[in-house]
Amino acid sequence: MRALALLFLTQLAFAQREPLKFDITWVNPPKDAPRGVTHQTFRSKAMQTDVGFNIYLPPDYATTEGKRYPVIYWLHGAGGHESQGLAQAALLDRAIATGLMPPTIMVIPNGGRRSEYRDWPEQHVMAETMLIQELIPLVDSRYRTQATPLGRAIEGMSMGGNGSLKLALKYPELFGSVVAVAGTYGRIRLDGYYYLGVQPEQQKWVAQLAQWYSADEDVFALAEKNYGRLGHLRIRLLIGTQDVSFPDSEKLHQHLRDLGVAHEYEILLGVTHNTQAYYDRAGIHGFQFQAAGFARLVP
Repeated sequence: MRALALLFLTQLAFAQREPLKFDITWVNPPKDAPRGVTHQTFRSKAMQTDVGFNIYLPPDYATTEGKRYPVIYWLHGAGGHESQGLAQAALLDRAIATGLMPPTIMVIPNGGRRSEYRDWPEQHVMAETMLIQELIPLVDSRYRTQATPLGRAIEGMSMGGNGSLKLALKYPELFGSVVAVAGTYGRIRLDGYYYLGVQPEQQKWVAQLAQWYSADEDVFALAEKNYGRLGHLRIRLLIGTQDVSFPDSEKLHQHLRDLGVAHEYEILLGVTHNTQAYYDRAGIHGFQFQAAGFARLVP
């Protein structure tokens, strides 16, 4: 009876689910770019629109002929766009200049405001397809990258934390490591959703998202489904004790531990849901975690 009731509830939810409306500006050049950063655009065939991204090239890129570089893809949060991750590129530049990091490219794409880094065909928002099938191949063809899984990492904050982990778990053959900072991992379910750490003004949006739940977008489900493909993937989770997403991270950490998925889990005392605070406290450590993944590349 419970199974039949759940099936009925699922069918009812899908029949009544409310279309989502997105307010996305796909090209957002920065007013002032840090050293080594340029703003680029490309034509997304999946969405038939131009999409912006920022790319950081290390200081020796222009002067070292033939050298190839690993890449970190940095994903912004729900209210952001491609020019709201420039502080992370500046931090990486300083780390390279002081010898704390090897020369590394960073790509900061526009993933779409509130897109959850997934595809919404009805709304012509194809963030996942754009990133995986269009931007990554474009970067590998346009720049001298280490175009292998061990030469490619992904990282992000908030929605970008969840998005980076989701994409790494969903496409482990593309990435060698992932750093997920304060990810919004709450599992949106049809049988009475929960999405921990949501602010009151976001409740309506979350309720709408719940109607569109898919296991293909759920990091809990993806970790279980793709367990056998994750052996090479280095995973780092970072969360603050005062962050609204702290319960999400705790549940995900326990879930990965129970599955036997190796991962690093760091808790920062007193840190709230603030990107600058995370990167001031642990940004270099996260970059060095990615560099340890790159070190597995065969020269």
